[in-house]
Amino acid sequence: AAPEKSKLTETNTRLEDADVVELTPFEVTSTRDTGYQASETLAGTRIRTDLKDVGSAISVVTKEFMKDIGATDNATLLQYTPNAEVAGTRGTYAGLGNGTSLDETGSLRSPGGAQRVRGLASADNTRDYFGTDIPWDGYNVDRIDIQRGPNSILFGLGSPAGIVNATTRNADFNRNRGTVETRFGSFGTLRGTADYNQIIIPKVLSIRVAGLWSDEKYQQEGAFQESKRFYGTLRFEPQLFKRRDFRTSIKAKFEHGDIDANRPRILPPQDSITPWFRAVDTNRNSLTG
Repeated sequence: AAPEKSKLTETNTRLEDADVVELTPFEVTSTRDTGYQASETLAGTRIRTDLKDVGSAISVVTKEFMKDIGATDNATLLQYTPNAEVAGTRGTYAGLGNGTSLDETGSLRSPGGAQRVRGLASADNTRDYFGTDIPWDGYNVDRIDIQRGPNSILFGLGSPAGIVNATTRNADFNRNRGTVETRFGSFGTLRGTADYNQIIIPKVLSIRVAGLWSDEKYQQEGAFQESKRFYGTLRFEPQLFKRRDFRTSIKAKFEHGDIDANRPRILPPQDSITPWFRAVDTNRNSLTG
């Protein structure tokens, strides 16, 4: 029995000496996701919470799922999520409004908002739970949290449809790594992405950069969308305190990009010239004909 006791004591000593990795309660990382399954979210209480403990309708789309279906934005993702619809050429409804005249200007200028959740309206677009007009792209996103329903209690005045939140990638202290991806699509579409994480000072300072070049073509002649975007993030955790439960973490994120597009239209051309030259009889009684 003595050798067994000695072996157990030695094992416990090694476990106590091992580094303890403590996650911040205000951060959710994709490293804890398993395939298509995510276990935690910030969407319920803005504090890292198990999904099983959140009493609201939340769908979490992991990076693995987005990669398998080829989703890179709202138009290519929401068609695979419950209780959500996409407008336009890739969707199931027109999204032209309920006015007396049809207008697709909003969908052409901001395709990320050409969607509706719960059959109500378009969900708010957020970036790390901050409202934004910047359309998200999968080249620098780890996961998408879709919260269906009003969010005024947590996020202030918002859409009754909910939010679509993009969690952008963070620099980490795991290891130096990088990826380069190229994609070819229909009608001559080309897309290339690059991502690299570099540890400068172990457990203290790391940086991460990502880039996107995309030239998307459509079946409609003359329609295109060309995107050039650059993303950088920094993580700095100075060892100011000796206690492990005291920690300072500084994260900075920056993105610059340019989107040039002539997106496909779903409305036929409108003739406003012919009615101008059409003769009108002002003496004719419109009620009696």
